[in-house]
Amino acid sequence: MKTLVVIPDRCVGCRRCELYCSFKFYKTHNPARSRIHVIRSEPYIDAPIICLQCGLCIGSCPSGAISRNAKTGAIVVNEEKCTGCGLCVSSCPIGMIRVDPVTHVAIKCDLCGGDPECVKGCPEEALQYIDAEKAAYYRKLAFAKLFEKAAVALKPFPR
Repeated sequence: MKTLVVIPDRCVGCRRCELYCSFKFYKTHNPARSRIHVIRSEPYIDAPIICLQCGLCIGSCPSGAISRNAKTGAIVVNEEKCTGCGLCVSSCPIGMIRVDPVTHVAIKCDLCGGDPECVKGCPEEALQYIDAEKAAYYRKLAFAKLFEKAAVALKPFPR
């Protein structure tokens, strides 16, 4: 099975991934309607934030509109069943599911049915759709770099 992964060191903050995503679903280049978001953290660190497809939002949906696609492993929202109540939004630990400002139903990354547009649109290949085994390496590397930066920022307690 394949999964979406971010290689943060490659991201230059162009935000093309957001534009490709919003155009795929809504035929508009509007980052507010994208299912991927590039976050800037000063000084000059840009990183695409993606849905981890963890499934925590499934149990929070009172209308049963959220399920896992058996073929892709992606968590998907049935927009016809969704009432736009927003309970799924509060259940997402990283804020990647939200209610669309136009349709008023929940939206999130569904991996474009197994062919993510954001990956195709990323000129720096900061987004990859790869086998889960290889993705695990990149996720570990990203966390290691995060901890390294945190360790540098924190001063040790005096003994």
